[in-house]
Amino acid sequence: MEAREEAQPSRAVSGWTVGLVCVAIVASGVIVGGLLHEPEPELTTKPVPTATATPSRPPVESSYVTPPVVFPVEIPGCAVVEPPTEGNLMAWASYGTFGYDNPAYPWFSGPKAVAMSRALRDGLPDDVEVAFASDEQSLLFQPILDDPEDADSPPGAGGWTTASGTLRRGAGEGGLMVTVRQSTAPVPPCVAGDLDERRRLADGTTVDVHDTWYEIDKVRTLSRTARAYLPDGTAVTTAATDQRTDGSGHSGTVPLTVDELAALAAAPGLRVTTPVPPGTPDVPESCSGATETGGMIDEGVTRRLDAVLARIPLDGLTLDRPLGQLRPAGPSASGVCQAVRITTPGRESRLSVAIATEQRLPEDAPPNRDGDRVTTRRLPDGTVVETRESRFSVQSQKPGAQPVPETMRTVTVTRPSGTRIHVSSTAAEPIEPFPFAQLEAIATTPDLEVR
Repeated sequence: MEAREEAQPSRAVSGWTVGLVCVAIVASGVIVGGLLHEPEPELTTKPVPTATATPSRPPVESSYVTPPVVFPVEIPGCAVVEPPTEGNLMAWASYGTFGYDNPAYPWFSGPKAVAMSRALRDGLPDDVEVAFASDEQSLLFQPILDDPEDADSPPGAGGWTTASGTLRRGAGEGGLMVTVRQSTAPVPPCVAGDLDERRRLADGTTVDVHDTWYEIDKVRTLSRTARAYLPDGTAVTTAATDQRTDGSGHSGTVPLTVDELAALAAAPGLRVTTPVPPGTPDVPESCSGATETGGMIDEGVTRRLDAVLARIPLDGLTLDRPLGQLRPAGPSASGVCQAVRITTPGRESRLSVAIATEQRLPEDAPPNRDGDRVTTRRLPDGTVVETRESRFSVQSQKPGAQPVPETMRTVTVTRPSGTRIHVSSTAAEPIEPFPFAQLEAIATTPDLEVR
């Protein structure tokens, strides 16, 4: 039987499709609801207008095709199979204001996210490689962004933390998305088109698996999903496709099997009730690139730069993690970067390093704006050194808290070769950030140049 245009898809596929959209949106602080959640009858696949539509033009519609659903049908592990249901695609937006300390979800925190991420990586097969990418795209669980008090969010819609990344395995390459949620809902019924098999494990865990595909505008994506409902109230979804999460197309092979996805979904380290091991650090500080445009810095060059940063002396200071763990700056910036927290009493601050290539030497000194103090000078070899001091206030997330004044000092070094090194230090008053001399000593380290 052939697939047909606008075929009614399974709700499992619908959720994964919304999840793929979510990968691109989470980085900007917004999450789309319906993300790989426990099946809801409201999901469907009507053509969705694109976000770029303007009032003067009709919305652009995308075709969406999935395998036809056969009913009645027998599904292994299901005593009763319900017919597929139709409805409307449901999606909503929720803005994150709490970071990793969302009071509505006390089971989750920064260290919990790190522990879960380690368990996820440890659960991958030995021959699977996580592609070199930013922390956010390297299977690091992200904050739970929704607010249960938001009246615009449907009941039970939120509460997910999500980790995603690109996996490579031989000729296979594709995206992996994992979501974890605390849920009091019962295991859903078996619905035709939602699963290929229901498995019941010895500890009471139920795992539904599904191997399928979908097409958007005639581009086919292979998809495999496992949903685990664990006895402690944890709901985990692991979903892999042959689509690269960087948007560079499809490999034609899903990098994980259904059985491997099922094992990941049932992993003890992903359960909401699993204690965080002592000494687990908080999540890494987010960082940004020195510029929006520039050349690529591959993993091999980055590891050389890491070794250089690791040798830079920061005497008397305690860091939350060693300097020398650069990662790609992300989709909106070029180069690599890292930010660390200084936890030494009386010196608490944030230190950030970003390196980019293919940059032009500044021709003119930048203007002083909004009270910033800026200086520029040119070294004998043509290198341009810019220093900048900025003062601003940061609003605390705690109710009733007053804005916190902060000072940021930045040194940007642009070399004739095109390498730009951006080093900054930020501290809340009355603590002083790093002195300019120390920031410049880091930024002008000769071996940080990329030739």
